[in-house]
Amino acid sequence: MKTSVLGALAYSVGQGTAKTPSQARPFVGIQIAPHSFYDEGLDYCLDLLQETGQINALMIASLSYYGAMGRPRETMADHGKPLVDNSQRVLPRVWVRHHAKYYRDSTLRHMRPDPTWTYYGKEIYADLAAAAHSRGMKLYERMYEPTSKAVDSIKNFATVLEKDLYGKLGRRPCLNNPDYLAWLMGTMRDLFESYDLDGIQYGAERSGPLSDWMAWGDMPGCFCSHCVARARKEGINTDRARQGLIEIHEYVTALKEGAAPPADGVVTVFLRLLLRYPDVLAWEYQWNRSLNGLHQLLYDTIKAIKREAQVGRHIDHQQSSYALLFRAAADYAQMTDSNDFIKLILYHDIAGPRVLSKLDHLRQHVLQELSRPQALDLYYALFGYDPDVEADEDHLAKKGLSPQYVYRETKRAVAGVKGEAAVYAGIGLDIPKGGGWGMDKWQSDPQEVYQATKLAFEAGGKGVVASREYEEITLDSLRAMGRAVRELG
Repeated sequence: MKTSVLGALAYSVGQGTAKTPSQARPFVGIQIAPHSFYDEGLDYCLDLLQETGQINALMIASLSYYGAMGRPRETMADHGKPLVDNSQRVLPRVWVRHHAKYYRDSTLRHMRPDPTWTYYGKEIYADLAAAAHSRGMKLYERMYEPTSKAVDSIKNFATVLEKDLYGKLGRRPCLNNPDYLAWLMGTMRDLFESYDLDGIQYGAERSGPLSDWMAWGDMPGCFCSHCVARARKEGINTDRARQGLIEIHEYVTALKEGAAPPADGVVTVFLRLLLRYPDVLAWEYQWNRSLNGLHQLLYDTIKAIKREAQVGRHIDHQQSSYALLFRAAADYAQMTDSNDFIKLILYHDIAGPRVLSKLDHLRQHVLQELSRPQALDLYYALFGYDPDVEADEDHLAKKGLSPQYVYRETKRAVAGVKGEAAVYAGIGLDIPKGGGWGMDKWQSDPQEVYQATKLAFEAGGKGVVASREYEEITLDSLRAMGRAVRELG
């Protein structure tokens, strides 16, 4: 294995860490917040998960700086215990104990526990380890990178945020900032040396500067001194990259605000700008290399502590199913050196309205010459989905994508990793339509959940993960997944 470019920050993690073979039995995980165990009772919750969903791996967000807390009662599922309205209580963002010695090389500090929190002082992994392992259930940290929402939670976090085209702070931490990387690796050492963990699922839900901006409207970055120095070292003309992104930004913004389309066509002029400023694409690619470098650093650090720990990467919809440019950059074959498994977000039903939302956004600028049906036809063609199976634009928002989508994306990932990493399909269960915590809760069809689970394994996947959050998932959906797993043996 190649040593990480950022390996100097890995606290002498060692060279040539070998990958650990994945377990032979099917991996059946669930994404779950710590408070669910305490709300329902540890033994009750663990037994329910095993009996309904055949769950054998718990993916727990012990550090929830990304903000997925406080869901209202209306979005939560009945698990046979009284429901609690999380919007009416303050839950911890931190469910582990941190130790100062791991953060000496960083100015960042984790949030201090507050005695006013519900379940103040609970250490989820210390409380769960014996009960889970005695049942044959593994414990995985589930960590997403913090966003600018964490500036009031993580001390000095604002100092490591990206800088956009004009020098303003962005929403995400810079992938090349040594202070942020030292804090993140200190967190890995703290977790894996302090608790009996079996692995981690780490995710950064964002794409490259250009593709993220096209999909979400975020201002392109990062042009901090660390990113500029790295790009120059790789031969990228940073001034030309910045100027190209500025001109693309101004062009697309004008289109969104109602400017007349150019005579040569919207896409033609967009491509002309890329040809005029090829360093824009080089900038996009070097950002992806920085992301891969971060994952390599995570892998090296954790493996040096616990060789048998399973290190995995969370792939969100942007990388797999929304942003074509980032899909091109997010090559699964390039992820296998730094991951034992790849966990894909494959939320087939909720993907329907999400896809339409992204297409509508693109139709405000680069795809404005296409009608909604034409844009959807193009999407299906470019992403490899069967228009005879998937819904048309009049029904997609209500019906969602089919379980066949889960099969196709799992199979593509399996082909990409070439046997060098396991592929786990994240099956979306009962996710609210409202994007965040909208009241219009989407009740998944148990039969489709059953089909999606079976298709994930038929496509070559080695496991599935019940997603997005346990507290949203109905017992009907969990039973449907468990039935498919039992039938597959």
